[in-house]
Amino acid sequence: MSSPPDSFTGDWITPDHPDYSKAIVRWATNAERRAKVVAFVKSAQDAVIVLRYAKQHNLPIAIRGGGHNPAGASSIENGIVIDLSRYLSSVRVDPAAKLAYVGGGAIWETVDKTAIAHGLATVAGTVNHVSNPEITTMRLDLWLMPPI
Repeated sequence: MSSPPDSFTGDWITPDHPDYSKAIVRWATNAERRAKVVAFVKSAQDAVIVLRYAKQHNLPIAIRGGGHNPAGASSIENGIVIDLSRYLSSVRVDPAAKLAYVGGGAIWETVDKTAIAHGLATVAGTVNHVSNPEITTMRLDLWLMPPI
């Protein structure tokens, strides 16, 4: 378990690694779980490799976007966390199309700042230190509120 599978390109963090305590930190301390491995994936292929590894070793998995879920969905006890936050958190904006392409590990702060740099705004919430890993493309609207 201490060595990553062949061809895995991300960071493989186990309990004996010096960064382990940082790798399992979550927004809510009650959501922190002691995973056997935290795999910071760099690509979809890395995620596939980790999923296969988990299946071969009969380990439960959790996916971490921004680590904000207070119920602990982004962490797992004695399993593998596929963590998107380190390498898959980029945001790219197409200002002409008013679209943002958002990595699964991005937090709203990054989305907001990137949109603002193009004169656009998001309308996805008011707390910018959370993530929404389901969104990979979003429409950036000019209207923040309906006209009064």
